Amino acid sequence: MVRCRDCGFVFLANPPVYESLVDEFAWEKTSKVERTRRRTSRPFLMWLDRNTRWRLHMFSRSRADFYRRLFRPGRVLDVGCGGGAGPPEPFVPYGIEISKALHARSRPLMAARGGDVIHGPAAVAIASFPDRFFSGAILSSVLEHEVQPKRLLGEVARVLEAGGKAYVRVPNFGSVNRVVNGGKWCGFRHPDHVNYFTSASLRRMAGGCGLAMTHLHPLRLPVDDNINVVLTKTLTQVR
Repeated sequence: MVRCRDCGFVFLANPPVYESLVDEFAWEKTSKVERTRRRTSRPFLMWLDRNTRWRLHMFSRSRADFYRRLFRPGRVLDVGCGGGAGPPEPFVPYGIEISKALHARSRPLMAARGGDVIHGPAAVAIASFPDRFFSGAILSSVLEHEVQPKRLLGEVARVLEAGGKAYVRVPNFGSVNRVVNGGKWCGFRHPDHVNYFTSASLRRMAGGCGLAMTHLHPLRLPVDDNINVVLTKTLTQVR
């Protein structure tokens, strides 16, 4: 891991090439390995987390309801969509997925609702969509894996309609938990976590792409292991 001398952004110096993410380092494989590693290294904490997952939903709406409130009606792009059916009704779901197996699983599900899923690296595959094609975009646990995060955010801004919004979730490198736990922090995943964002570095990168950032949970940010934000396409990106 290295830190940029100019902006302080932390990233992996030798990330996996895109080709290895199609199969060798595909998410469905590396996630199983990571769960096993955590159960072995921190069995009590993993047991406690697994048996108190209800705490995450005590004061939050369902994800489907959240998307319906956030996005305008229309086409919504799920970047790194996995093997799911994409955004809920009434949206027309589109996706991008680099894992060959997950792409094969999700494509017929989205096609049945009038959408499609493209197979390939997000920062490259998104270029196949026309300008202002989507009313919204979802990048949940995506940017930390992306070798070209700024290129991807620039493309997200391009394909969003005027005033369109993107939901972004990334591990919070600036969290108190990361400072306290050091190398044992849950946000470290090698080699598939390539980028380590703080609120400031994410805002700076998004702003450079014409996307204004708003925190969803600003008060709990210092103790939250994740950053949850909405990026809105600004007038400077409207063509």
